[in-house]
Order: sequence, then structure tokens, then C-alpha cells
Amino acid sequence: MTEQKANQLAVICLGLALVLFAAFSQFKLPVVLPVMLDRYGYDPVLAGGFMSVYAALGIVLSIWIGRRVESLGPLTLVLFALPLMAGGTLVSLLAPQQGLVVLLGRALEGAAFAILAVAGPALASNAAARRHRALVMGLVATWMPAGQLLAALLAPLALATTGWPGLWVASIAMAAALTLWTWLARRGRQPRGTDPTAATAESPTPRSLTRAQRQGLLVTAAVFMLWSGQYIAYMTWLPEYLVSALAMSVETALWIYLIPVIFVGAFNIITGFLLRHGLRPEHLLFGAVCVQALLWWLLPVSNEGIAGLVSLTLYGVTAGIAPTCLFALATVLTEGPGQTARAFGTVMTGRNLGVLLGPLLLAQMLKWSGDWIANSPVFGAVTSLAAVLALLLIPVAPKVRGELAAANAGGKGMS
Repeated sequence: MTEQKANQLAVICLGLALVLFAAFSQFKLPVVLPVMLDRYGYDPVLAGGFMSVYAALGIVLSIWIGRRVESLGPLTLVLFALPLMAGGTLVSLLAPQQGLVVLLGRALEGAAFAILAVAGPALASNAAARRHRALVMGLVATWMPAGQLLAALLAPLALATTGWPGLWVASIAMAAALTLWTWLARRGRQPRGTDPTAATAESPTPRSLTRAQRQGLLVTAAVFMLWSGQYIAYMTWLPEYLVSALAMSVETALWIYLIPVIFVGAFNIITGFLLRHGLRPEHLLFGAVCVQALLWWLLPVSNEGIAGLVSLTLYGVTAGIAPTCLFALATVLTEGPGQTARAFGTVMTGRNLGVLLGPLLLAQMLKWSGDWIANSPVFGAVTSLAAVLALLLIPVAPKVRGELAAANAGGKGMS
């Protein structure tokens, strides 16, 4: 392996580690939420807000972050985000019995998450060769299930020893280690101390997005909003549903929680390979979202027993396919690092809107009805709408591919 390829691989690994940590930071809450609800008696809507506040900060910051990543480079922002994440985690530890203090701490974490969620994928994508980019995006898309898996595996250890705060202490330690890694990577790649990924005066200015590109990215962001809303709602409240509605112990609920998480991660990677071998992300996305919509509609007859296990498995499979395709579309619909960073900012804004609304909507529906299954038609309708929008991408994506191919051919002809 040449030194250049080794450096590219190191940057890709750092980008993947950053998004894994971001997802762990967000999902360290659901795996201990039943314990925290029992101990501190938070209102369910406030508890949903502990997840949704991440999205609120992301909505405000993602597009701005995308532009700053484009101009300053990812590493500069990462070195700000990681200490901020550790600080927010520490705030929550100071007074966990005060729900508003926990909400403030989660808000600081959410601002850091918004930076890592744009900078990490941009770092990994820009370092990857074009022929490997779909596979790298498949790996990037594993950030959520990988972070959930890490949280779910560490939670029983924490609960058996230090209690739930152990997860928060682990998060602070991870932030410190990643800060050191990022600082060394930046210093090693650019001895003069500047960010090697930052734009320079000699860097070409990214071309303006065409109308078809803008349409494609807006529809992709809208699908991501609806899809992530139902997904985050599902994954936020699944442990509490298993404990309160099905009378499982917290430990058993965490093992059941792992079923969809494992399948999500596996099919993130499998989908990356499928995309690399020529399958179109817009086609896979449409099929996956249709299946998830059907699973929501069938929830009243598939919420426990063998049917419940089948539903969890199919949900995990399709939830692995969808985000991989959504992240891949951000690269399919754009060209060059500048456009890609901007695209990630746009689609992450859509995702954050969904994360903001999903957990709160499920919690509010539960307060109104007192019945977990009452969420079935609501989220069935939300996911069905996501499928309709995903269908619109099937004609838009080929049009953008054609425009980019024509622009590249014209550029080569003039050179």
C-alpha cells in the first residue's frame, strides 16, 4: 500500500469513527431510558425531547456547517465539536434529577452531533476514490446501528457496575480519545498547522447546483425527514415499550432491541456492496420504504410473539437499506467535494427535522391514547408518504446523472 493510500484509509477510518461516536452519544439515552424514567419520573414528552433536541440544533446548524466544512475543512470543526460533546455530557451528569438540566446537556451534545454528522461523512467521502465511494457511504450509513449497538452492549455493563452514568463517563473518555486522534491526524498531514481539507485560494469553486440537482436533493431531504422520524421514534421508544407494555426486564429488552440494530448494520454494508455493483439507490430506497410502511400498518397484528420477531427482523433489514441509499444519493446527485459537503448539509437538515418530530409525536400519541399500538396508523401514513416521495426520485436521479455526464464530457472536450 502506498503512503497516499494509507493516508486516505486513515482519514476514512477517522471519519467513520467520528460518526460512530456521534450516534453512540445520541443513542446512549434510549438504552437506559427505562431506568431513568423509573428513577427520575420525567414526563414522556420531555424524555422524547432528550432525543429530539439533537435534531433541533441540527436543523439550525446543518446547512451552515456544510458551508463551513466546504470553506474551513472538516478537521477544524471536529476539533471544536468533540470538546463541546464532552461538555454537554458533563452538564447532564451534574443534575440528572432535573429534566431541564439534562435537556440543556443534550442540547450541547446535539450541536456537537450536528457538526460530526456533516464533517464525518464529508471527510470519509472526500478521501475515498470514486470507485469506492458507494462502499464507503455504505459504511458511513452504519453509524446509527453501530452507535446503537455500542450503547446497547455497554449499557448492561454500566447498569451492573456504575449505573447509567457509566455510559456518560465512557462518552467523555471517547471524546477525549477522538480529539487526540483528530489533532494528530491534522498535525501529521499538514506540518504547518493548517487543515489539509480546507479550501484554498487555488481550489476550484464548486459549480452551482442545477435545477434537477436541487430538486433531487430537496426530495431526498424530504424522504430522509419522514423516514428518520419514524425510525428514531421506533428506536427511541422500543426499549420502554418492551419493558412497560410487554413486561420484560430491562436486560431482556436490551437483547431484543439488538435484533433490528444488528440487521440494520449488516444491511447498511450489504447495500453498499450492491450499490457498488451497479444497483440504483433510488430503486432500493423505494422498495425498502414501502416494506417499512407495510410493517407499520400491520403492527396491530405483529407486535409480539413470532410475528413480532419477524417484524423486528424485516424492519431492521429495510432500515439498513434506506439510509445507505439516502447517503449515496447525496453523492450521486452532486459532483466534487464542495457540492458534496453542501449536499450533506441539506440532507442532514431533512434528517434532523424527522429526528425532532418523531420521538415527540410518538410520546404525545401515547399520552393522548394510552395505547402504544395507536401509533400504527400515524406512522404508517408517515412512512407511506415517504414511499411516495421516494418514487419521485426514480426519474430525477437518472436526469442528474445525465447532466453530470454531459458536463464532464463537455469539460474534457474543451481541455
